[in-house]
Parts: sequence; structure tokens; C-alpha cells
Amino acid sequence: MAFAKGSADLISGFSILLSVLFICSALLRLWNLRRTPTIVNAGFQGQIKTVLSVLLITSNFGHFFTLESSTLNRGHLRVVARALELVAAVVLCILSGQDHRKSIRPSDLVILYLIGCVIRDGLEVPWAVQGSRDWLLQDPIVAQMVIEVALLATESIQKDYAKESSHQDASSEESSGILSKIFFWWINPILYEGYHNILVGSDLPSIDSKLLSRSIRIKALNAWERRSKPEDKMTLPKVLFASLVKPFMLVIPARLFLTLFRYSQPIIIRHAIIYVSSESLRSNTWTGHGLVITAVVVYVGLAISTTAYQHRLNKLRTMIRGVLVALIHDKTMESYDETAVEGRVLTLVSTDVDSLDIIGEFFHETWGQVLEVIVGLVLLSWEVGWLSAVPLLLIFPCSRVSQYVARNLRSKMGSWNVATQSRISMTSAAISAIKNVKMLGLQDAVSTRIQGLRQYELHMASKVRWMMVAYNASANALGMFAPVVTLVLYAILARLRGGALDTETAFTSIAILIMITHPANMVMTIVPRVVASFASFERIQSFLLEPPREDHRLIRPEVSHTSEAADNTTGAPCCLTVESLCVGQTRRVLDNINLTVRQGSINIISGPTAAGKTLLARSILSEVSSVGTIAISSKRIAYCSQLPWLPNGSIRQIVTDFATDSIANDPSWYDTVINDCCLAKDIQELPNRDETIIGSRGINLSGGQRQRLALARAIFSRADILILDDPFSALDGRTESQIVESLLGSDGLLRKLGTTVLLICNSTQYFHLSDKVIILKDGRIKEQGKWDELISRDPQILKVIPSEDHAHEAAPVSFNRLPPQQESYENAAANLKRKTGDSALYSYYLEAAGLKSFVFMVSCTALYSFFITFPQYWLKLWTESNLSNDWLFIGGYIALNLAAWISTNGQMWSTVIHMAPHSGLHLHNILLKTVISAPLQYFSGTDTGSILNLFSQDLQLVDRKLPNDVSTVTTQVFKLLVQVIVLFVAQKLLALTLPICLIIVYIVQKVYLRSSRQLRLLGLESRSIVLTDFLETVDGLSTIRAFGGQSKAESEHIKCLDESQKPFYLLLCLQCWLRIVLDLLAAGIAVGVIALAVVLRDTTSGGQIGVALNIVLVANTTLLRLIESWTNLETSLGAIARIKSLEDELAPEDQPTEIIVPPEAWPTSGAVDIKNLTASYNAEHIALDDISLKVRSGQKVAICGRTGSGKSSLLLSLLRLLDAKSGSIVIDGVNIGFVPRLIVRGRCFATVSQEPLLLNQETLRFNLDPTETLSNDTIIEALSKVQLWEHFNSGSSQADLGDTHTSTHPTLDRSLASLPPLSVGQGQFLALARALLQVYIINTSGAKPIILLDEATSSLDSRTEELILDITHKEFTCKGHTMIMVTHRVGAAISHLREDVDIVVWMKNGKIEKIGDVSDVRNMVDQTLAHDADDEDVAEGL
Repeated sequence: MAFAKGSADLISGFSILLSVLFICSALLRLWNLRRTPTIVNAGFQGQIKTVLSVLLITSNFGHFFTLESSTLNRGHLRVVARALELVAAVVLCILSGQDHRKSIRPSDLVILYLIGCVIRDGLEVPWAVQGSRDWLLQDPIVAQMVIEVALLATESIQKDYAKESSHQDASSEESSGILSKIFFWWINPILYEGYHNILVGSDLPSIDSKLLSRSIRIKALNAWERRSKPEDKMTLPKVLFASLVKPFMLVIPARLFLTLFRYSQPIIIRHAIIYVSSESLRSNTWTGHGLVITAVVVYVGLAISTTAYQHRLNKLRTMIRGVLVALIHDKTMESYDETAVEGRVLTLVSTDVDSLDIIGEFFHETWGQVLEVIVGLVLLSWEVGWLSAVPLLLIFPCSRVSQYVARNLRSKMGSWNVATQSRISMTSAAISAIKNVKMLGLQDAVSTRIQGLRQYELHMASKVRWMMVAYNASANALGMFAPVVTLVLYAILARLRGGALDTETAFTSIAILIMITHPANMVMTIVPRVVASFASFERIQSFLLEPPREDHRLIRPEVSHTSEAADNTTGAPCCLTVESLCVGQTRRVLDNINLTVRQGSINIISGPTAAGKTLLARSILSEVSSVGTIAISSKRIAYCSQLPWLPNGSIRQIVTDFATDSIANDPSWYDTVINDCCLAKDIQELPNRDETIIGSRGINLSGGQRQRLALARAIFSRADILILDDPFSALDGRTESQIVESLLGSDGLLRKLGTTVLLICNSTQYFHLSDKVIILKDGRIKEQGKWDELISRDPQILKVIPSEDHAHEAAPVSFNRLPPQQESYENAAANLKRKTGDSALYSYYLEAAGLKSFVFMVSCTALYSFFITFPQYWLKLWTESNLSNDWLFIGGYIALNLAAWISTNGQMWSTVIHMAPHSGLHLHNILLKTVISAPLQYFSGTDTGSILNLFSQDLQLVDRKLPNDVSTVTTQVFKLLVQVIVLFVAQKLLALTLPICLIIVYIVQKVYLRSSRQLRLLGLESRSIVLTDFLETVDGLSTIRAFGGQSKAESEHIKCLDESQKPFYLLLCLQCWLRIVLDLLAAGIAVGVIALAVVLRDTTSGGQIGVALNIVLVANTTLLRLIESWTNLETSLGAIARIKSLEDELAPEDQPTEIIVPPEAWPTSGAVDIKNLTASYNAEHIALDDISLKVRSGQKVAICGRTGSGKSSLLLSLLRLLDAKSGSIVIDGVNIGFVPRLIVRGRCFATVSQEPLLLNQETLRFNLDPTETLSNDTIIEALSKVQLWEHFNSGSSQADLGDTHTSTHPTLDRSLASLPPLSVGQGQFLALARALLQVYIINTSGAKPIILLDEATSSLDSRTEELILDITHKEFTCKGHTMIMVTHRVGAAISHLREDVDIVVWMKNGKIEKIGDVSDVRNMVDQTLAHDADDEDVAEGL
């Protein structure tokens, strides 16, 4: 009775403390809520809360008046407790109502108090039962508990009646109560949705507002701006910490509680063994009930603290990703083009950020594990005395290995990342220019180069992997041999003292040693990984510290637009002044440029190729580093670059991209711009009109359509200044004339708006429309002024810019309709395998990894799992043995652990050294072959970012995660199997719970895997959105900054990043849900073991309880890691799934019928016979309609026609990029429809495309000679013919010019990016030099390829065009090569056509309209001149 009274006093004291704390906290909370507005309606939920609160007050009131009838409840302490409970109930009623209406989340204070009340009343029930037989009627304790539980459940439910829209976007996590957060109930809707349906991005709820990218970005940029200078290697880590101080610190309390509960386990094991082994219960300090209650507290506390700690780390991890990506994106927006290289930025955002997002976990695990080692050593010293120092002696040699790895891993990891960057850069360049790669027949050469880079990458990876194998052997030696050595020494010393190894010491010591060696291993594992991660820190920091783009332009006061100012520009104020502008350090590319531009004037900048026209425009935009003064009226300039930048989106989105909201929503202005840019008819013919998606970089558009769309965007923005860099180069003459007249004529749109225009153009027939013409030559302004004044003052000026008047052919206006939007090959949302998985992926990966390596790895894993677990049972046999000789057990114990160490090293070796590189190379080759050989339509309908995601993130999973995931899953399966067997052998009654555990685990894994698999895939796919955003940003930096679109680009980036972070974070939360479910299951098993030991004390041995609890100590971790690693494996297999799906579903462009391999000397003459050719891009639109054409050997054919007439489609058909629906193409008697396409493109034709293929990260040699078989002299000769050798060789010594005795060359073997930059015209010269060398190689086999020129001179001035045509005529035509050229400029072409030999083909609407000779062309030009003079009075302007 005294014991019962003492327990009642303890309960009363607990109740008083609980009530006082709640009342004080509740009053403070009510004070804080006094001015908070009501944001939630009371609703039915609020009414239920009120009713239950009143019932609770009533129950407490009744409970207070039953004190006299209770045996245990008498006494002043209990009266005070009951009185405070009544007061607390009243306060709770008030607080519950206020908190319900004024907070979007349940009241944590009320929930915690009710939990305390339920525990208090639950402890009181046993004493109430013992006190009276009629306790249920006399004491309303049970009724009160029912009310408390009901109120607790009601309080924990999320609120649904938000009044203000500002709270509607609150995440499920933010609007959840404390219990929902602890046990992750708020994520159950995602589990339900993922189990029953296919998850898509729109199904995912919003995430915690603290994780949103905008707020994180602001903190990150502020921290970076405040960084200490000069910078050192720790600058970026310090900035990262300064950005996330609070999230970093919030992890610490959870980590301390985790350590507390972890090290409570050995204490429970010790006392459980003592309780079972002792002969008398009175000698025990713990009662059976106390032991069970303590076990519940420890194991449930361990489950909660583990999950809380991991959740804090997950939030920190998500924020770290946000900080690093924000810094990289901001730096990208502030960098020059040469700094923000695609491959470099993509590698930083993917590989480097992925390696750093867990740096916060490394930090906290390091100090946490060190603390655990210290605590463990203290506990171990209580068990084995001075032998507790043995693990430290073993840690020392193992730490030396760790130090060696840490010293060398950083540089080797950096080399691996650099190799990865090189491969991704080359892959990105090839995919971005895949049309040109295919046209030039360079698929094999490019594939071979990328495969070589891949092999080099894996070679660099092997250096890291061997170090990890050595380190793994060292770390496992510590974990396995420290317990063995310590226990064996203790047993020997005990035997020498006449004793023996007792059960209590053995199993308690083993538990502690496991908990010492594991954190010691983790520390030694983390340190090298942290050191290696600093390679990524250095790479990112190096990028962030690159010199930023400097904008020193001066801003003049804004000038208002008036019609008078527009009509009379002579007296208009200046809007642009350039003084003493110089560009170039070693060589002046622009020198002493002085220029004044008046508001509202039309200015044309002209000059020969490489004169500096584009560079002047970029200098005005502050896109190049320059010296001098540039003053401008506004930094918001509409810019249309020479190669138009078009991000993926609809036509309307592109046009309105940089306009203000008021302008973007003006339909009449939109229609005006579309009409004046000649896009109206194109748009009307589309099924989706202006909502048609144009594809990455406008791949679904023709070259002319891309230019017109970019022009429309520039004009639509209504910027004060408009810079147009050769925007009409891809247009036919009639369309160009119409657009120029609509925009720049006397009644043109830009004249009416008073827009200042800087037009880079060499078409002299439009010079009369300008107010000023600026002529550049050799980087200097040769002349400037009105065109008629320049002509009269210096007629020789035409020699600088030869007239192109009427050089364009006249043709009826017709428009090419855009190909319809292609559907992506990746429609994963419709595939149920996304939810249930695909077992075929395992065999697919095993084939890639190598079956022998896999079998060896599984064998080692099985042996390791047995040898690492069986020593627990061996220890039981040892401690229970009556044998006087311990050496048998000692030898067996050592042998078992040694076998386990050898097995795990074999497993690591086979996984990392054999499976990983073999699968990585094999799968990369499959992926590369599939993509390179894909039809052109695939690239039209798939974002470049999505394709690059396969080569970056998916291959990163294959290299760095998938092999380890396979190994980990195999290990956990075998370990769990052995642990379960040993557990049930040790405690046979636990076998009765096996079916229940299996059912729970099955249900949990089935629900979890379905949702987590889909979230993983959504996360991987959403990453491609971020990569695409970075790709488009890097491509369009100049355009974005010119329009002043940085804030818009930033907002779009933040939106993409938030979409990417959502599935990433939710998956981490789902893992926490799994963790706490399985930890609670393990807690139930552990408590069950102790409960069985208490109940069956007389039939349970200390060895049995020791084995069982030690197995439970690791079995829950094994089970958790099994399901997590299985999910990781399924996720990593998502990369395999995408590769396999691409291989299975993406049919190559090569057809089975293409089996004819012509002789090496084919084509011998170059005769072409096209018969009734019909071709289309899709079933709806015919590109070529019944084309028949014969081209004689050595003949030159000029194909003319306006945009969309079918000219380029005919060339694509010749190159087999456009398949024929009917008809045939026969070359020298061979139907090329049955010839492999690579032979057709690489041997039959030598092509110069409209846009030159320049691989800037590759060498000049590779750009010219992808086969890398030609001598230096041959390449130099080709460069000299196109007048580029002096440009490239300006910095080399004369001694190296003709070096043919070495395979290297100081100029040819430098990357193209490191050589002097090329203008667009010079780029075309480089493409011509490549064609010259290709023809040279083909000629060595006796073949004579046909030359194809696809508008190769469209963006060049007349003099450069004339030079290219001269070279082609001399090098190709005069040597008997057949030449087919698509051209807009007939005037230049006819000067190189031979009378009665060469022909001109006019095309219209996919048909051949007319075939004529040179005289027909001249007559047509004369008629066009007369027609234009009568109708448009052009001659007057000249």
C-alpha cells in the first residue's frame, strides 16, 4: 500500500507540473493571439472541439469531487493536482477555440498537453483498479481518458475552412499538427494517390514555404555579397553556412536526442540479461514492469528522434541544393558568353551540386559520430575496464588509410568531374547541332570522340574507385576486428583470473562495440567524402569568382517619342554615343570607333566579313569587354542576333516574351507585328495556330521562320532601341523586301514608332531607307553618313560593299507551314510500369554489368551476410558452454569474422571495379548509338535538356549509384534472412509474430514502393526542366540581357527549380515515413523480446535475450536499409528504364532494306536522277510533290525559290534525312534508298550547311578533320585556301607552320574556343575548309562526291559570298564535281554558272516550277528590275 501511495504521489507531482506548464504556456499563447485576425471558420470541427472541451471540464469537475471516495486520491498533493487539472481544462477550452479560428494549423500546445493527460491517466488506471472493485463506477478516469483521446484526435485533424486566400497555398506539412509531423501522417494522401493512380507533377502538394527557391536565393546572394575577402578555399562553405545558419543549428537537438536513445539500448540489454539471469527478483534494481516501460520509452523515442533528425537533414539538404543552384544561376546571368559554357554550367548544376547537397549531413554526422564514440568508450570501460582502449588502437592504423584517401581523393575526384564535364560538353554540342552532324555524315566521328571521352572519364573514375576499395577494406577491418580483439582479450584475461566470459559482459560489450565501431567507421568514411566534395566546392567557387560581365555604359536622360522627332531626325537628340571604343587586348578587333546615333533614326552598319559589325553591336550591348565610352538612352534594347535565340515554347509566348503586361495583352498590336513580319499566313495554317510549340532552339521551324519570329519578338517589345544583326539572311528576296518596306519604309512601322534602329546588313538596295550608313573595315569605321552622300563623295565605297541590288530572285509569295508539334517519345505518365516497376530491367542491367561479375558479387554477399551475423549465435554458445577450453570458441570467433572481412572486400571489388565500369561503358554506348542514329523527327519533338539529362544525370546514376544499390540490396536481403533465422532460433516464441511482421512489411513496402518509385521518376524528369532552363539561358544570355529580361529569366528559373525541388523533398519525406514505420515495428519487436523475457523469466536464458536484443539492434536498420535501398535501386533503374525504353521504342533512321554497299570508288561521276520523288515530314504535309530532275555529271545546279518552296527539303531527301514516300533517287546507277545512310552522307555527298558546325571545346584539327588522319600540311593548305590560316596562326612561331613530322601542332591541336573568335562568315569558311578536306579524303579512294551547298552564303556579304563561290568553283566544279546549291541570291550564283552546262531550278510549293539555264536567269532578273522600278520606284532611292 505504501508503494501504491508513493506511486500516486509521483503521478500527482507529474500532473501538477504538467498543468502548471500548460496554463502558463497557454496564457502566453492567448496573449500572442489577441490581435491575430480570424482566418478559419469554426465549422463542424470547431463545434466538436467545443463540445469535447466542455465535456472535459465536466469530467475534471466530477473527478475533483470523487477524491474522498478514492483510496489513493486522498491527500493535499492530490487535491492541488485535481484543482489544477480543472483550471487547465477551462484554459484548454478557451485556447482551443481561439487557436482553431486564428491559426491554419492545429494547436501543438493543446495536443502536447492532451498527450500528457492520457499518459497521466493511463498510469493512474492500475492503481484505481487495485483500490476498489467498483472503481469504474466510482472513478470517472476511463471516461475522462476517452474524452481526452477524442479531443486529441479532433485537434490533430487539419483545418479545411480557410477564409483568406493567402493561406490556401499553405503546404500540407505547414498546416499539420505536431503528431502529423512526427509520424508523417500528412504525407498519407500522396501514398494513397501513388498507390491507386499515376502520379504527375500537378498531383503533388506544395512544400514548406521555407524551402521555396526565391527566399533561399535572396539569402544566398546576400551571403555571397557579404563574403570575406580575399577569398580562400573555405569561402563557399562559409557562405553556405551563413545562408542557412538556422537550419544548420536546428539539426543539433535532434542529433543529441538520437545519441541519448541509441546509448540507452546497451543499458536495457544489460539490465534485461541481469533480470533474466539473477536468481532472486529482490536483487534486481528494475522491476519487470519498469523494464518494459523503459523499453517502450527508449525504442519509441529512438524511432521518433531518428526520424526527426533525418527530416531536419532533409530540409537542410533541399535548402543547400537551392543555395548552390541559385548562386550558379545568378553567376550565369552575370557572365560573359565565354565564361558560361554550356557543358561547364550543366556539370556544376548536376554533378557538383548532387555531390554537395548532403554536405550538411556529413557535418552533423561527423560531430555526432565522434560524440557517440566517446560515450561508447566510457560505457565500454564500465564493462571491460582498460580493454576499452583496444578499439582506439585499431582506429589509429585505419585512420592512416583514411588520411591517405582524404589527401588524394580530392584531386582524383576533381579529375573525374572534369572528365565528365568534357564528355557532357561534347555531347551537348553534338545534340544541339544534330541536324548538321547528320547532314555532314559525322555521326560515327562524333560518336567515336564521345566514346573516347567516356572511356577517359571511366579511367579517371577507376582511380577513385580503387581508393574506395582500399578504404573500404580498412574501415571494415575496424568494424569487424575491434569487437573480436576486445572480447577475445577479455576472455583470455578472465580465464587467467580463473573466471570466464559471462553472458552479461559479452552481449553488453558487443552491443557497445557495435555502437563504437559503426560511428568510427562513419567518421572515417565521411572525412574522405567531405574532402572529395571540396573538389566540387572549388569548381563552383572558381566559376563564381570568374570576372563578371561589366556594364560601363552611361545612361542618358530618356527622350520622349514624338511624331516630329520621328519625321525629322536631323535635329533629334542623340540616344547613342560611342567614343574611342576599342575591343581586343593582343589584337584590336575594333579600334577607335566613334559613332553618334540620333533618336528615331534608321542606321545601317555594313562591311566585309570579319570587319567587326557583330562585335560593334555586342559592344553596344556591353556583351564584350571593351575600352572607351558608350552612352545610351536606355539599357533596354530589343536585340535580334545573327543566329536567332528561341527558347522552347509557343509562338505567342516567344513573341510576347519580353513585352510588358500592358503591351503583351494588346491584341491589335500583336496582329500588327505578326502581319508586318509576314507570319500571319504561317500561323493560320497551323492546327494550333500561335499556340504551336516550336521545339528546342526552334528546331520545328525553318531558318527563315526562326528569323522572322525573333524579329517579331524584338519589334513587339516596343523598346526604344532596336539592334538587328543581319535578320534577313535566311529570307527570300520578295519576303525580305516586303518586311523591310513594312518596317523601315517611309510609312514603316518602326518609322511611325520613332524607334532607333541599328541594322547590320550588306544589302545595298535598302541603304537608301536609312538615315545613316556606317561602313566598317578592318575594325575601323571607314565611312559614315547618308548613303547618297557616301556614293557621291567616294564611289569606290562600293568596292568595300559590292551592291546586292536585285540579287534575290523574284517569286510569288508563299509560306512554309511549320511542322506540327511532335509528341515526345517519353510519355511515362501513361505507362503503368512507372507505378509497378519492370522486372525486365534487372536482366537488362545484369547483361550490361556482366553476369560473371554479378554471380561473384552475390556469392561474396551471401557469405558475408552469414559470417557477419552467425558470430552472435556463436557467442551465445560460447557463454553457455561448460567447456573449460575457450580456445575453440576463440578460434572460431576470429575465423568467422575474418571470413566476413574477406567476403565483403570481394563484394566491394566486384561491384566497384568490374560491374560499375562495365555497365557504365555498355549503357553509354547503347544510349549514344540510339540517340545519334535516331531520326530527325525525334529531336524536333524532344527538348535538348531532356536528352542531355540522359547523358548527365541518368549516366551519373549508372556510374555512382546503381552498382552500389544492387550490392546494398543483395547484402540487406541476405543479412535480414540470416538475422531473422538467428533471432527466432534464439527466441522461438517470437516466431509466432513472424506472419504479422511479414504482413506489415509487405503492405508497407508495397504502398511505399509504388509512390516512391513514381516520385523518384518525377524528380529525375523535373531535373531535365532545370537543365533545359540553364541551357536556354546560356544560349540566350545576350538576348535576355539586351531586353532587360533578367528578372523574368530569374522568375522562370525559380519556377523550374521549385518544380524540381517538390518531388525531391517529398520523396525524402516519404523515406522518413518509411523509417518511422519500420522503426516502430522494430520497437515493437524489441519490447516484445523484453516482455517475453519478463513473462517467461524462468525459461529464458541470458544468452537468448542477449542474442535477440543484439540482433534487434541491427535488424531494424537492416530492414530499413533494405526497403530504402530497394527504392534507390528502383529509382536508379529508372535511368535504365529510360535507356531501355529509348532503345526499344526509338526506331533508328536506318532501315532493314538499306543493305547495298557500293564499291569504294562510288560515286564515280556524280550523275543524279530523281524520279517522281514525293516526301513529307508527316502524314499531313507534303514537302516534295512528284519531283523529277536529272543532273549530269560535273553539272552545277542552283535551286531557287522562296521560303517554304521545298529547296532545303530536296537537299534533305538527297541526304536521306527526309524519307521518300514514293519515287527514287539514283546516283551513278545506285538507288540510294537501299544504301546505308552513313555512306550516302559521308561518301556520296560533301555538304556545307547553312549554319556551320563548330565544336568549340574540340581542337581545330578535329573540327576540320574528324577522322584525324590528315597531315598538318594538308590541313594548313585547306585553311590557307579559305583565308583562315593567318587568322588562327597569328600567335604561333614560323617554325611550326609546316611541321609534318609530328602528330601535334601548336595551333591545330588547340581547342577552337581558345583560338581567336570567328565571325559568322569566318565560321562558314571553316565549314568550307572541312568540305575541302572531306573531298580530299574521299578522292583518295577514287570516288568523286557530289557537293551540296545549303544556303551556305545566306548570312554573308557579297564579297565573302563571291569568295566562297570562287573557291567552290575552282576546287569542285573545275575538278569535275557535281554541285547542287540552294540559294536565295541568284545574282551572285549566275556569275559562276556556265552557259549551256549549268542549270537553275525554280521551286514552288514543293514542286519544280521551272528549269532554265543562265540566260533564263538573266532575263528574269531584268524583268524583275523593270517591275520593281515601275511599282516601287526603287531606282529613285538609288
